[in-house]
Amino acid sequence: MRSSIAGIICAFTFFCIVALDSNINNFPPLGRFLDPFQGFWQNEVKNTNIPEVIQLTGMTAEGKIYYDSMLIPHIYATNEHDLYLLQGYITARHRLWQMDFQSLAASGRLSEIFGEITVKYDKNMRRQGLQFGAEKFVKELKHDKKVFGLIEAYTEGVNAYIQQLEFKELPVEYKFFNYKPENWTPLKTALLFKFIQYSLSGPDYDFENSNALQLLGKKNFDLLFPDYLDIQKPIADHDSIWKDFDYTLPKRPKNYHALSGLRKHAVEKEDPDNGSNNWAVSGKMTKSGNPILCNDPHLNLTLPSIWFSCQLTTPQMNVMGMSIPGIPTIVSGFNENIAWGVTSARRDDRDWYKILFQDKSQTHYLIDNYWDKADLRIEEIKVRDKETIIDTVRYTIWGPVVYDKTFGKSSEKAGYALRWTAHDPSKELKTLYQINKASNYTEFNDALKYFDGPALNFAFISKDDDIAMNIQGKFPKHWEEQGKFVMDGTRSDTRWTGYIPQEHNIRIVNPKRGYVSSANEHPVNPNYPYYTYGQYYEYYRNRRIHTLLDSAKDLTIKDMEKMLNDNYSLFAEENLHFLLSHLNQINLTSEEKEIYLLLKAWNFEYNATETASIYLEEWVEALMNDIWDEINVHPNKAYRMPTRANTFYLLKHKPDFIFADELETKKLENIDDVINQAYHEAIAKVKKWQTEHPEESLSWTNFKKTKIMHMGRLPGFHVDHLKNGGHKGILNATKKQHGPSYRMIVEMTQDGPIAYQVIPGGQSGNPGSPYYDNMVPYFEAGDLIPTHFFKKNDFVISDAPEHLLKIETISK
Repeated sequence: MRSSIAGIICAFTFFCIVALDSNINNFPPLGRFLDPFQGFWQNEVKNTNIPEVIQLTGMTAEGKIYYDSMLIPHIYATNEHDLYLLQGYITARHRLWQMDFQSLAASGRLSEIFGEITVKYDKNMRRQGLQFGAEKFVKELKHDKKVFGLIEAYTEGVNAYIQQLEFKELPVEYKFFNYKPENWTPLKTALLFKFIQYSLSGPDYDFENSNALQLLGKKNFDLLFPDYLDIQKPIADHDSIWKDFDYTLPKRPKNYHALSGLRKHAVEKEDPDNGSNNWAVSGKMTKSGNPILCNDPHLNLTLPSIWFSCQLTTPQMNVMGMSIPGIPTIVSGFNENIAWGVTSARRDDRDWYKILFQDKSQTHYLIDNYWDKADLRIEEIKVRDKETIIDTVRYTIWGPVVYDKTFGKSSEKAGYALRWTAHDPSKELKTLYQINKASNYTEFNDALKYFDGPALNFAFISKDDDIAMNIQGKFPKHWEEQGKFVMDGTRSDTRWTGYIPQEHNIRIVNPKRGYVSSANEHPVNPNYPYYTYGQYYEYYRNRRIHTLLDSAKDLTIKDMEKMLNDNYSLFAEENLHFLLSHLNQINLTSEEKEIYLLLKAWNFEYNATETASIYLEEWVEALMNDIWDEINVHPNKAYRMPTRANTFYLLKHKPDFIFADELETKKLENIDDVINQAYHEAIAKVKKWQTEHPEESLSWTNFKKTKIMHMGRLPGFHVDHLKNGGHKGILNATKKQHGPSYRMIVEMTQDGPIAYQVIPGGQSGNPGSPYYDNMVPYFEAGDLIPTHFFKKNDFVISDAPEHLLKIETISK
């Protein structure tokens, strides 16, 4: 992987080149950066850098921390205050820069570090209202003294670490970008919650849908972008729970029509493949008779890793798993009685409203024939070495006006306001706190009622052999297609009229089939009474899980590990031979015939060393571009591409639909023409790649070239090339810079959990540490690492096991 000292030298070389050949002023003084006693050399660490004793003020009693061989801290305290203080301290010790950087990103403050280059990003984050929502989050939690005390203790621990730091001990990123950490606050923790919700609220296609509706008409729009496909297999496919619901549904307002003439630029988005797999099987399906749970969230692959593993123990609680640096508690994990894991539910909780301002001052906007006054929020964006930028954000009854004449190129009187559940008061931390202590499904289910967002699918197992799946969030009661398109913000009757009651949220408990699963697919069949629109549901991974589990028995942890690394493409199985059947073999060159035979004999596995997947991926990409050129070539770019799933559904079931014709030619092409043309284009593109990469053999891993990038994009601090398989739409959903951000398997026995986990990185955020990327080889090979889960009494023994490092934390 990456040698720590080599990485630092590479970054230093980059620093010298850029600092000496640019006008960028935020680089550190050269002498101080190179000082062997203060500068970046001090960030090269070994195991011996972990002290035996740490002295902390604020502790009410002695605590203990054991590090295992993977640098996972097992934290013991006699009370919760000390426990979360220690969690904050130890997380900051290993991930301070990451925590600080992400909180600044969420609040729109990166320009304070990077200057003008990030001003647009900062404006967008301010206008999206993440800090506005975070402030409400803190205010709401202050009403719950116990849970807010948890944040305060965590904050105290982070700041205790910051206050101990000398310059030589600062994470190398602070030295490189020449700034210092500021004290942690509860607001920073709240910002991280909102940042997660921003990442997982799903791709936002309201503008693209509205523009496509105007371009295509309703009939063609519904054909290209259906809410539900027949091939879908939803998470909950039965009616037994909701058939007796007592409910009322909102109705579409009279005389309401879709808007036209909207802004031409698409909304900024996170990766649309942000998602996950999780599943849980009951004891009747396993060899041991114990339930087993699996989880792997799919996010950007970064160093430092998104996740930080730890164990938290008091006499009343014992929990382990993955935390998010900057947030107390365990987010996904297990205790002595239960285990849980999460995937993105991809439900739509962000709606856009077109605003009409009274005049160019934009102080009043029209609502029900009345000019209402907007609340003005002045955002001061400090820009390094430049003047502060003042941005005034208008807040309406819908939410903040994100796009207007000053941002987003809207017309003088038009604006677009965002209604988003993340702007409402909430207390998701209470859910995590209670789940960490839960001992059965009833307590787990009760804890979820405080979790408003992001919408998640919670998989669950217990030592009682209960399994469950809860689709949890705060879901607006939409009328059919409400929120699918940009709505008229001049009418109050387009507002949300309420939320789906918590007791009506979708859940499955102990199904007869013996398992539950989710992979970002549609949540439920069409008989569920509420409208469940999602912008980007998945169609293949979930059905592959069903295929593997429907016929499974005597399952083991090894079988689960194999499933997590499954490279089989259901998309390829269902569509490749359809494509091959439309090829005109008479017109193929000898090389194209060889590739035809290669594809025909392929087993649909996206393994690292094979080549057939390269040709299929390029073929499908060329085909999608050729079919949807009517959409792609439109100058304003604010359109959606139909999904692969629906494209091939249409190719098979409606082969005469009008979009097969290519705009670039005078001929009226049919499906055969387009498929053959795309095949030739794909082979030519692969051949070009081979010419441009003569030093590399043609293989899926070399062509895909998965990377793990440093969050600050510092050279030398990333992993350039993982030799692995997988792709989107596959259980092993590893793309170029995106994929499983951790993997976890838990078997719940009567004696407690047996757990395995791995992250594509390491526990340390310090590129100079041997623990920065030491788990990457395991991740690359598809291996999970056994965890050391200590029981409560294990922490009171006088001698730690030999392979653990011991730290005593005492009061001053």
